[in-house]
Amino acid sequence: MTSEAITWTYMWSQDYTFFHKYLEDNIKDSRFSLEPQFIDQSEFDKGLYKINGHAWLGCCIKVDFIINLLKTKSATQASSKYPYILFTDVDIIVNPGIYDKLVPYMDEGLSMVFLKEGEHLNIGVMLLKICPEVLEFWELIKAKVIEDPTKLDQAYVNTTVCDYPGKWASFNNKDFTCSNNWDSVTPFYINQALSGNIGKKYHIPEKIFYFAQMGVNMDLYMKYTPEHVVPHIYEFQEMLMRSYKKKGLNVAYDS
Repeated sequence: MTSEAITWTYMWSQDYTFFHKYLEDNIKDSRFSLEPQFIDQSEFDKGLYKINGHAWLGCCIKVDFIINLLKTKSATQASSKYPYILFTDVDIIVNPGIYDKLVPYMDEGLSMVFLKEGEHLNIGVMLLKICPEVLEFWELIKAKVIEDPTKLDQAYVNTTVCDYPGKWASFNNKDFTCSNNWDSVTPFYINQALSGNIGKKYHIPEKIFYFAQMGVNMDLYMKYTPEHVVPHIYEFQEMLMRSYKKKGLNVAYDS
């Protein structure tokens, strides 16, 4: 790993193998050290959907992952030219050129850069500098989640970052975007597939369907979809068809 290379990491589990395999096939820039972390699905089953509302309420899996990563990397990468980590969710669509878009943020010395979703920060894509200040920030976020688990880790990031003493920013929202922000025309480098939070069983199908709409070759990755998820993909498709019919639209779907 050269001094200019940075770690790109994400969490994945059995249920998210579809997205993991897609990223493995599409992140080919040698300046990234791709280090996905497998976490057994049972850990997510225990940690998510504990509180009515959003799946991640009261869950520290992501925050713990980031804290442990910053601690681990501080000994090996802190002296590199770009002592940074690119953390992303696994369910993102990527295009070539991502590293070059990160360089200006790193050259500026920013310690945290976030994806922007509407008017708030989204922690599904983050460039984090390996330094004590960033570690302290995330340890504070964990403490807040534990103190009041009825608010999302992401919500605490949005309120706490205002008092962060270091330099932070958000990505250009054309280059790094979300499925609910993208205008369906502008070229992007990362597009995060978001869930409409319409039900636990449709969380993965909704994102898989979005990947299909975006032109991802489904023949390569559908074989990695767990059997228990497949029926809900068809249910979700039927829901969309009914929705379009109500709007008077004729839409053809591939199975």
